[in-house]
Amino acid sequence: MGDGKVEVRMDQLKDLLRGELPDAIEKAREIHERGRPDVVRIRRSFIRLAKSAGLVEDERKPLPKSKRPLSAKMISPRGLTLKLYLLMLFAAQCEVSAGKEWPDPYPIEPIAERPDSWRGLVATIAKYAGPGVQAASVRTNKVRQIAEAMKTLEKMGLLASATGVKGQVRRGVLLLCENGKSKKAGAANIPYTVPADTEAFVEIPVGFFTNGWVHVLTTSEIAALLMWFDVTKFDPSHRKLEDGSTITEAYVLSDVRHGFYGLGRDAYETHQSLDAFELLDVIRHAKRHRDGKWQDFADDSSDMVAHKIILQTEAFGRDSGQVVLPVLHRRHTLGEWGRPLQ
Repeated sequence: MGDGKVEVRMDQLKDLLRGELPDAIEKAREIHERGRPDVVRIRRSFIRLAKSAGLVEDERKPLPKSKRPLSAKMISPRGLTLKLYLLMLFAAQCEVSAGKEWPDPYPIEPIAERPDSWRGLVATIAKYAGPGVQAASVRTNKVRQIAEAMKTLEKMGLLASATGVKGQVRRGVLLLCENGKSKKAGAANIPYTVPADTEAFVEIPVGFFTNGWVHVLTTSEIAALLMWFDVTKFDPSHRKLEDGSTITEAYVLSDVRHGFYGLGRDAYETHQSLDAFELLDVIRHAKRHRDGKWQDFADDSSDMVAHKIILQTEAFGRDSGQVVLPVLHRRHTLGEWGRPLQ
């Protein structure tokens, strides 16, 4: 019944809980106190393409990475790039107000005059390999992981080296606009500014950062969450309840999910784990299985209705590790995504 991938994830989460996660959360909360934003704004162009990149022939295979929006390009089983960039946007919005640039982002490592650092905000599994010339310390491994993620962000047009020389991210970085347009040939760098009220952006609860969700979720779960935040804001549906109140729901069809968000079935199916973590409620159509597959499929089906979801933004106010660990244990032992028994 055991799930090997989930077992690895459980072990990694336990290591984070015993190791770096509490310190990273404490640092995020310290930084948050400076500006105290309620939400972190992320420009829609980071999450969704302005024009569909087209259909895919196989539902299980998303668009090639080169055609995806930036957030979907960063999906990687062990990648740090997406998490680091979101942490950078969080830090920027704690340091400066809407419409402003952040002129002096944190260094990778803390120094006497700059105690805040990306090493302090990031929680990673960077184990010590043992003594010897080839063995790197935990700190060195972590700094290397962050530097590699920064180089990837630089190639994507989301960061620039503060020295103006490509590849010198260890000496400091400048944030660039999350639309990635600075990457275009001949284009000047577009400095990052906190999105103004007039721009198109989604709003991520600050608890995503201050309660460690950014560290404990997978990059597929995070990319899917960004999609759900986008659809809920810009293409919602509303349903009246018997008591007269209204709830906001969202759904996404496969052609939109692929063509605009660059997410394949694997990313879409994270609605099961996100539901189990109670970050969203999934309203399943009677003819669909829990994983989203259609019962008695026929090409001429006229009622192919996707799952609907309801975001639970207040759920990000909970301790991420204490929520996720028992859910993973249930998945590993029972083979199902389900909310912990009360």
